[in-house]
Amino acid sequence: MIRIMTVFVMAALLMMSNVNMLYSEENPDGAAEKDTFQKVNFMIDFSDYQEGSVEKWLQEKGFQFERDARDRKKLDLEVGEEGLILDVKTPMLGLIVNEGVDLEEFTSIRIEWGVTDYPEGASYEDGIRNEALMVIVFFGYDKISSGHFLIPNAPYFIGFFLGREETVGKAYVGSYFKKSGRYVCLGNPKEGETVISEYDLVEAFKRKYEKDEVPLISGVALTMDTAQAKNQGQAKAFIKSVEFLE
Repeated sequence: MIRIMTVFVMAALLMMSNVNMLYSEENPDGAAEKDTFQKVNFMIDFSDYQEGSVEKWLQEKGFQFERDARDRKKLDLEVGEEGLILDVKTPMLGLIVNEGVDLEEFTSIRIEWGVTDYPEGASYEDGIRNEALMVIVFFGYDKISSGHFLIPNAPYFIGFFLGREETVGKAYVGSYFKKSGRYVCLGNPKEGETVISEYDLVEAFKRKYEKDEVPLISGVALTMDTAQAKNQGQAKAFIKSVEFLE
């Protein structure tokens, strides 16, 4: 089976470092109605930590650390009542990737999370594409053109983030991966506030990519990008769980 890790991570790093000009499109079909009785087909629990190395605990869940996420001087990892805490200390770009999901049956994603400290100066509307935390969902293994011969092709993906000022429900498209990538703001919570975000993956994927069928979910990643942020690139976020609903 072809895995997404090497190709997509390299592409994502290039994309995150170089995207300055962005445009947005309305995304009315993305917001899913909350149904607490929906069956959870797959869950990543970031609240079941007991003791020992947080990094090892995440690795046991199938996550691998890429780029600056490997450096504890740049990214501090803790676990508290709010779940996994990601404390960015300096300007950085890091990914924590789980490529072993392979989920065929799903409709929506539900994320319990929040931002303690937004990266200063970040604004998708102004092209400063930085965030304290983004959850990226990968679809399938087919590699779609990046739009640039120097940037490797990648599977379809949708990235979700919480923003200070961005319009909730907008999907952003970068300078690259215009055919295969979207970035969606799911909320504008106050710093320190815990929120539960839901998003209809199936309907949104079909609409955004004009497809009749949706590929399986092949992986999930947590990304932190404060490379262009002010205040010495500091930011802080937390995440308690990621659930994929039936």
